[in-house]
Amino acid sequence: MNMPPASSTLQLLPRFLDALLCASPAVVYATDFDWWQGRLHYLGVNVHSLCGLERQALRDAPHRWLELLASHSRQDVLARLHEARGNGADHLSLNYTIWHTDGTLHHLQDDIVLHRDGRGEVTELVGSLVDVTGRQSLLERFEKLSEQVPGTLYQCRLTPDRQLHFPLVSAGMQRLFGLQPSSIVDNPQTAIERVHPDDTDALWRSIHRSALRMSVWRHEFRYRHPDGHQLWVYGHATPEREADGSILWHGFCEDVTLRKQAQLALAESERRYRFIVENVSDLITLIDVDGLCRFASPSVSNVLGYTAEELHSLALIELLPPDDAPRIQRRIHEASRAGSNLQLELRVRHAQGYYVWVETHCSPYINPASGRYEWLLAVSRDITDRKLREMKLHELSTTDSLTGALNRGAFLGCLKTTLESSDSMPSRLSLVIFDIDHFKTTNDTWGHAAGDLVLASLGEICRSTLRSHDIFGRIGGEEFALVLSGQSLQESAVLAERLRRKFEDVRVEFHGEWLSFTASFGIAERLDSETLDDLMHRADMGLYVAKRQGRNRVHQALFRDS
Repeated sequence: MNMPPASSTLQLLPRFLDALLCASPAVVYATDFDWWQGRLHYLGVNVHSLCGLERQALRDAPHRWLELLASHSRQDVLARLHEARGNGADHLSLNYTIWHTDGTLHHLQDDIVLHRDGRGEVTELVGSLVDVTGRQSLLERFEKLSEQVPGTLYQCRLTPDRQLHFPLVSAGMQRLFGLQPSSIVDNPQTAIERVHPDDTDALWRSIHRSALRMSVWRHEFRYRHPDGHQLWVYGHATPEREADGSILWHGFCEDVTLRKQAQLALAESERRYRFIVENVSDLITLIDVDGLCRFASPSVSNVLGYTAEELHSLALIELLPPDDAPRIQRRIHEASRAGSNLQLELRVRHAQGYYVWVETHCSPYINPASGRYEWLLAVSRDITDRKLREMKLHELSTTDSLTGALNRGAFLGCLKTTLESSDSMPSRLSLVIFDIDHFKTTNDTWGHAAGDLVLASLGEICRSTLRSHDIFGRIGGEEFALVLSGQSLQESAVLAERLRRKFEDVRVEFHGEWLSFTASFGIAERLDSETLDDLMHRADMGLYVAKRQGRNRVHQALFRDS
């Protein structure tokens, strides 16, 4: 094969290289130190498509290129080129607009390589011009759309060598972070270094975790705004792997400061209320509409001896005395349905089996949508000591301390209540009135101390003989009475006779002397709808007859005695 002479090949080489460079969509050029203000070493022929000027025209007058630049672009690119020449940079990427001779405005990307000599001085600039008007148009449309969202849109790239870059950042960056988007594109550390120091490590861990798993990145962090205030930022981005192994995220960031502050305030409020609930001495329970315990404060162990876990899902009605439970349940249900608060004093069974008295404040929660109550908040306080004192005081105020019998007022009150109950639910009832025979003689002979000893002995015998629901009262100095519910006249007479014999048989020691006493009894069974006064009168007349007939006997008032 015939080869062309070497001299011919050398002559063809520049034209070959020129044709090769002109085949590229980019316009390649080379200038001296002064860029377009100096001498042009090379310029691709396809520069005509960018500005409308022929290559030769720009070779003869390179400054015409700068004249086509928009004034704001011209000053900016010259300043950036001057900075790059002085700081030792080897590469520079410029974006500017240029007027075409047909009157249209074109957006160009100019990637420049700065060649330097051994002393670091710039000797030549080689650039590559690309018309990015179409891309710029898309970016402008993107910016208009991004202005409608409250945060900022961005692209973030993590290279295989773990370098982070932001190829694209919307104008919302200025509103959110107080930084120009271009400054973040040029130097991502501008934004990253403003992340709160306490959140930086967690931020990087979340980024690397998303890159490793190719999972959606979601993270909240604090950001120190250039104007001095701090804000909370929420970021969300979807990753994709690029051909060179880089990870590119398409994401969105928004200011969530108000929401975060509300969350933190709610968490603080919850922490504060939990601290109160966990340390208050009162028992706090939350009961659902079925009466099941859904929450009990830790103080339950001090009040009732249970743990909170033991009460969970327990029907609290099970802890009430069987005779009280229906009434308490009914009152709570009625008040809760009406949306009314309720205060109760009730007995509750302790874990050890005994009952404690608690004062409970019940507050129902009414669902606004349905109008029904769904929860009941019950705050209970142990009042056992107070209740015992009250009961003791009540006992002292209603009970004769010497005999243990009810005093006259308390006895008559019980008799009245018993008669009213008998009217609503008819049942047999008898009244017994008795007194000590010749009691004044005992006092006169032996003194009041001896009389008190006799009274105390009588009281002890009655309390040990009577049933628990029998009512025993002292209605005069040495006069007593019994209310025997469910007892007929004959049955009551049997009981009275038993008491009479015990009184007759007892001997009371007083300073070495043995004292004895007897008692006379009058008994009346209540007639239909008989009043308290009439019943008392008949029983009293029975006592009168027993005394008139010789004392130490029981007399039954069969009819109305006169």
